Amino acid sequence: MQKILIADASAKQLADYAETVLGLEGVDYRLGKGKIEEKMRAVLYDKDFIEVEDDEAPIARINPPAPTNARRMATIIIPNQDKAGGTEPVPVAVNGRQLWIPRQAPQTIPWEYMHALDNAKKFVYETDGNGTLILPPSEVHEYPFSVLHEDPPLIEKAA
Repeated sequence: MQKILIADASAKQLADYAETVLGLEGVDYRLGKGKIEEKMRAVLYDKDFIEVEDDEAPIARINPPAPTNARRMATIIIPNQDKAGGTEPVPVAVNGRQLWIPRQAPQTIPWEYMHALDNAKKFVYETDGNGTLILPPSEVHEYPFSVLHEDPPLIEKAA
């Protein structure tokens, strides 16, 4: 228990004290400090302090670690190609977000864009001397590229 001066006590503390210790009924903190003090004086409470329960120590909140916003990255190079638009930047989209990757220079991009570029494949059919298709077709990258560096997978350690 700790002693608090009536002048420093809140209306809620005064109302709680008046009801629990002094036995007054119908005392509500919404009456205001002045009215509650009048009711306490009406029952001949003449002290200038009240006793209230000690506040329990607040529970320490442990915040989860802040995300590092680290992204897995890869450095690639896309060479020019001998076809229409073969020197233009390559458009790659992941989840609606498009990235234009310039050719002929190393570019560091998020790993998921490299993965999408790796999945961009087409079928190439070869023909023999008579113009007949040779089966099966070859599956090749739409935009051939070389990986210069790839970050290792982000692994979360179990606690």
